Amino acid sequence: MRNYIYTSIIGVMFMIQGCSDWLNVKPSDRVSEENAFSTISGFKQALNGIYVELNQSDLYGRALTAEFVEILAQRYAINEEATANLLLSKYEYGGSDAKSRASAIWAKAYNLIANTNLLVKNCDVNRSVLPDDYYHIVKGEALALRAMLHFDLFRLFGPVYGKDSTVTSIPYYKEFVLDVKPSLLGNEFIQQVIDDLSEAEENLQEYDPVITFGPKGDRLDNFKSDRNLRLNYYAVQALLSRVYLYRGNNAKALEYAKKVIEVQEQWFPWVKPLDIVAGSENPDRMFSTEILFALQNLNRSSIFTALFDANNQKLNNLLPMRDDVVNSVFDDEKQDYRYMTHFASGTVDLSGVNYKVFNKYQGKDSLFAQMIPMLRVSEVFLIAAEAEESSTDGVKYFNQVRNSRGLEGIRSSWLSWMLEEEWRREFIGEGQLFFYYKRNMLTSVKSAYEQYGTTSLTLKNYVLPIPDGELKYN
Repeated sequence: MRNYIYTSIIGVMFMIQGCSDWLNVKPSDRVSEENAFSTISGFKQALNGIYVELNQSDLYGRALTAEFVEILAQRYAINEEATANLLLSKYEYGGSDAKSRASAIWAKAYNLIANTNLLVKNCDVNRSVLPDDYYHIVKGEALALRAMLHFDLFRLFGPVYGKDSTVTSIPYYKEFVLDVKPSLLGNEFIQQVIDDLSEAEENLQEYDPVITFGPKGDRLDNFKSDRNLRLNYYAVQALLSRVYLYRGNNAKALEYAKKVIEVQEQWFPWVKPLDIVAGSENPDRMFSTEILFALQNLNRSSIFTALFDANNQKLNNLLPMRDDVVNSVFDDEKQDYRYMTHFASGTVDLSGVNYKVFNKYQGKDSLFAQMIPMLRVSEVFLIAAEAEESSTDGVKYFNQVRNSRGLEGIRSSWLSWMLEEEWRREFIGEGQLFFYYKRNMLTSVKSAYEQYGTTSLTLKNYVLPIPDGELKYN
């Protein structure tokens, strides 16, 4: 663990360039911890630097959104020439490429966790530096980031919780230490995630500008603006809902989902159809009004270019989706806004097979064209629908998502099997489907290669092996 994480005191400290865009940053020279947190500016730079680093391709800039975990979810019809991705799609984790990619995710995530720990510690050590509002906002976001990173590592490398909640999982770091922490049991680990998120919620509940001003935040203070680009108060509640559902505590998952749903219409309204139509000059393919938390990535269009643009790439480099499979995912409901918007470029013929061009990550020159979605309001509606599946309220929550996508509602008797279908449609390229499958312990999922085909997997396939270099420490 120490080989990966603790290579510098503050590995992601950044210098702010300009006042209007806190993401225009460049790495600074190594600085001492004491100096780094001696000013408000130092705290801002440290926190902003963590958000910037989340955009790395080993994390949410690629692997944990549009690529690695989506390959595991059988999203893409991998060409035989793309050997590494093909092996990954078959859950063969023993090869050098799979090991390297898994190790990179592990290393980068724990490195950022170490930096959140420095930030949390110094919020208290240097409490006199920060006014009350800054103290609670910075500490709350740092705690939430620590929880989110740990949770996603757990969803990848931890056990199948519904079956093995009491087996040893992975370490949870709540302080900056050079000593290696022991791995926790699965249920102990999840409790640590919940404890961090609960403390984050407590810190943010009186000070987060999102509560008063909505996602735009306080425009008089650049650090407090654009709250949907940070793990804000409502995003933390949504994350708690996600974690509780993963734990199998539907009552608590519903409780937190409802907290977000209460403010959805006011602060996170469903996207307007006119804003997303393909014919508009700059379509909002991310449905940005609905996003609770997104990363801002100034080079987001490179995801489209590298992974999905058939005009620039050969088949062995692409992550293609077959035309017939996409049609079956959407059950030929082509009036679905997601189908109309994310597959608006039509089809391309590659080696005699028709593939859809997936363009969710295409676009530039607007804030929503720089967003990588991390939490969206539709998820809390789907969580509420699942938690209330046995009552009439469940289908009401579900149908609000359906209606917001230009579709008619369904009857209550269809809800149980339609939930899975909606998770397939809603989060394409966002890295959530594999974790849905793992949570529900599915051993048969929709195939990427046949319109009505399935792919079999075992529960062992849901657990990535801990990197070799870590085994001697855990």
